[in-house]
Amino acid sequence: MNYPTTGNEVYVSLNLSNTMLTGIGKGTITRETVSVDYLKKLFAEYGVIVAVKPEHRAILQRMNETYDFGLEIPETLKLFQLSEQHRRLVIVNVQGLRRKNGSLLSDYSEEELAEATFTFVKYYVQSKHYDELVEENEKLRYELDQEISWRNRTDS
Repeated sequence: MNYPTTGNEVYVSLNLSNTMLTGIGKGTITRETVSVDYLKKLFAEYGVIVAVKPEHRAILQRMNETYDFGLEIPETLKLFQLSEQHRRLVIVNVQGLRRKNGSLLSDYSEEELAEATFTFVKYYVQSKHYDELVEENEKLRYELDQEISWRNRTDS
């Protein structure tokens, strides 16, 4: 699959670290588990940048085979920071593979990879702080309540 280059690509990684978040300043990050179909649409709209260590190539290949993502597997790790431009990150959760000190190993057999399962979590950065979003939501709710009470009024 060829994904577009939009300047607003979605990053895909196997882990989340604080260094990925240092470019965003004050804001709100939402987190949601997403489906494969959702990801395919997201990648088709915004493009995708894979930020995975080269030693995890086999895991990425297995994921590509399983879900037909067609993700490019990088030769080197692409470091990144989320920002106003690149505000979407998908973390691939891999279950069913042996780990050492909590980390994925650099090599797995075909049988082990066949046992791997994947889930996907999307992180989205909003430039508005959570408190501002809550305040805006309360204002909209108040205005809606006013509109409803006006429409439901009874004239005597």
